[in-house]
Amino acid sequence: MKVRRPIPNFSGITRSSATSGSLLAEPSALAIQTTVVVSDVTTEDKIAFQQLLTDIQTAWSKQDLAGLRRFVTPEMFTYFGTALAEQTSLDVQNYVEDVTLLQAEVRESWIEDATHYATVGLRWNARDYTISLTKQRGDAGYLIEGNDVTPSESYEVWTFMRFQEGKWLLSAIQQTA
Repeated sequence: MKVRRPIPNFSGITRSSATSGSLLAEPSALAIQTTVVVSDVTTEDKIAFQQLLTDIQTAWSKQDLAGLRRFVTPEMFTYFGTALAEQTSLDVQNYVEDVTLLQAEVRESWIEDATHYATVGLRWNARDYTISLTKQRGDAGYLIEGNDVTPSESYEVWTFMRFQEGKWLLSAIQQTA
């Protein structure tokens, strides 16, 4: 996904951090039980991360907010909604198509209360390009950025989360230079 501003890093937001500023919360209630564990990410989890990469990029390319809502946390949904509104305002659309995962490396996995997190470095090939919605294919200025024919390689660090044994959701993206 191509965007013109930094993506917020929501990986530090947890359900329990919402009460940290509350005058009603007692200090003992604010303690977060965090265990860093790497070995608990299974092959099935990695398959789920790969599928989420493809599903999220497909929904993004279609500007399908209902589709995105099924795959991301509320914070990421707000981010994607804002980014898509920006595209609409500028009469442009970004496409990320023919996504092929090249590498997925689990960097970190941890549990906070009943919430499991996994941070994964993802490297993939895709046709990633942005077009003008006010121009026709072949017109000067139609292709704004990227290449609609030749795939390019991308690398991002995505953090996924799930409650208990529920389905994984995207909770943060860190784009690298």
